[in-house]
Amino acid sequence: MLAVLLAVLSARGVLRPARELAEAARRLGGGDLRTRIEVRGSDELAQVARTFNDTAAALEAHVERLRAMEADARRFVADVSHELRTPLAAMVAVSDLLEEEAERLPAHAGDAAALVGQETRNLDRLVNDLIDISRFDSQVAALALDELEVTGLVRTTLRSRGWWDRVRVELPPEEVVARLDPRRVDVVLANLVGNALRHGRPPVTVSLRADERWLTFVVRDSGDGLGPEVRAHVFDRFYKADTARTRSEGSGLGLAIARENARLHRDGERTGGIAADDAPEGGAVFTLALPRWAEDSGDGGGRP
Repeated sequence: MLAVLLAVLSARGVLRPARELAEAARRLGGGDLRTRIEVRGSDELAQVARTFNDTAAALEAHVERLRAMEADARRFVADVSHELRTPLAAMVAVSDLLEEEAERLPAHAGDAAALVGQETRNLDRLVNDLIDISRFDSQVAALALDELEVTGLVRTTLRSRGWWDRVRVELPPEEVVARLDPRRVDVVLANLVGNALRHGRPPVTVSLRADERWLTFVVRDSGDGLGPEVRAHVFDRFYKADTARTRSEGSGLGLAIARENARLHRDGERTGGIAADDAPEGGAVFTLALPRWAEDSGDGGGRP
């Protein structure tokens, strides 16, 4: 009995620090970088505890430096983008005037004016995209929710961009009322349809399904599809499936911004999102799912 008692006490003396080490490692792996272990004695287990604490301290300092560098980079992008907005507005105005006069200029000068106008608009879009990205990264982007009729919003998005005659539309015959941010939904739909028109082949179809809680928009083209490699990165920032694409075809931020705009819409714990896939019969399919009665950020609101 004495031997058993001594064995139990010895086992507890070994197992307790081991359990503490396992629990500390679990917390550290879960993101609690301030996790430390109380060091007792000077045996091998105490040495392991000291090593763990030193490693955790070094990791915490390294992560803090990375976070500070990331915050500095975000501030730099945001500050530069905002500083560029004013001169870019003047450049866009001047380039518009040059394009209006392009037909009356000599051939080479007219071509140059058209090129300057196109590249200025591209730069303006890029700066606006970077401002949007910086707002998402800083978690200051907010919804301006409004109760609206969704089929009308789809029609307005297509007609305002001159796409109504180029796209097949499959909408419910009845009105679909929802609570969304119309500007952000317009941006998402325009990006998905614009990508289908530029990189797919006709016909391009936009459809809408609605139930009590969710809206599902499907944008489908009849091109070659995306393929597994493109699908894995299609929502990455600055990603372009064709590395030979020119700057005039976009910055590679559109789908990343579209996904962030979708995620801002939430219903309880579930958020909106976009999925990309290939249709069995060919072509790319983008599915946008949004809560029908989106909530204001942090107010716990839902359907009025």
